[in-house]
Amino acid sequence: MGSDQIIISSVLLLPLLAAIVNLFFWGNTKVQRVFGSIAVVAHLVLSVLLLRSISDNGIYILNVGGWLHGYGIMLAVDYLSAGMIALTSFVSLFSWFYSSRWFKTRRVGYLFNVVFFTLQLGIIGAFMAADLFNLYVWFEVMLVSSFVLLTLGSERFQLEGAIKYVAINVFSSTIFLAGIGMIYGLTGTVNMAAAGLALDGFANQTLPMVAAVFFLVSFGIKAAIFPLFFWLPASYHTPPIGISSFLIAMMTKVGVYTLIRFFTIVFPLDDTILPTVFIVLSGLTMVVGVFGAAIQSDFRKILSFHIVSQIGYMLMGLAIGTPLAIAGALFFVLHNVLVKTNLFFISGLVGSMSGTYSLNKLGGIFARFPLIALMFAISAFSLTGVP
Repeated sequence: MGSDQIIISSVLLLPLLAAIVNLFFWGNTKVQRVFGSIAVVAHLVLSVLLLRSISDNGIYILNVGGWLHGYGIMLAVDYLSAGMIALTSFVSLFSWFYSSRWFKTRRVGYLFNVVFFTLQLGIIGAFMAADLFNLYVWFEVMLVSSFVLLTLGSERFQLEGAIKYVAINVFSSTIFLAGIGMIYGLTGTVNMAAAGLALDGFANQTLPMVAAVFFLVSFGIKAAIFPLFFWLPASYHTPPIGISSFLIAMMTKVGVYTLIRFFTIVFPLDDTILPTVFIVLSGLTMVVGVFGAAIQSDFRKILSFHIVSQIGYMLMGLAIGTPLAIAGALFFVLHNVLVKTNLFFISGLVGSMSGTYSLNKLGGIFARFPLIALMFAISAFSLTGVP
């Protein structure tokens, strides 16, 4: 096994190892936290090493189990996926340490210390997936893990939000699986690159277009684009802030990432009606998200609706479709992940210190907590493009 295969395997398997070890030490929060802390730091180091190696050597491909190309599980890491993996590791590090103070019972802490890493595993796997069915499997890992995290604490409002979340995402998985079946039936493969080459030779694009719509709906739900976004503001404000920050930073970005991957590799948007559809959807996503945020009074709900709006900007880059536009969308993904995570952290601090997330009850934050107010102002201004 070469060095490239070792580092890819390590980046993918470390979260799985952390989850297994923490499960083994169920009931011992101290050991779980120590090992988990070592794991998130080590994973960030490995992710940075992977990103640096990719920038020097180009794309890495790993055929799991040594199967022939196209028959087994293929993992592929290029500069984009390596960057997203490093970003995930960075956010995971801060979310992990931030979350340690939010659990009211030991039992909730035990579960978080395991499921946090299975969610990280699912996200990393999705960024590495080179075939559609493998991507589907990682989506399911993400879905189950995120559902557990959303319900930690078992409060009624958490369960209500989580039910909406899982219902729409089960529908997304069903549509995704149907789309995979269509792609396989048309091309005889689920490998994204091979399927893209095969579909390019189709004279009649009707069935490929139907399959593309299936994937647009499925990935659109993951990304929370209009009109498939309602689950996000209904659920992401309900768990502890450390969990919310990780979910809202990375889960929708997996949807954006897969939209970009699919509609540039498998089904390019050139010479189709889809760019127009994407422009309309992105514009509506921007507007609806902003208006949704404007009518809220809960700090966390405002941020949740606002992320919907910003997904519209990312989708617009894909709709325009030029290399510069897509690069701009990806840069905005990086910016948004960092800024929005910070804003959620700050909202958690404000809620903890003030005892409320309602803007109607909050006041005088700058006078009481000037440093926190300054941190919020810097992040908020950065969302407006200042400076």
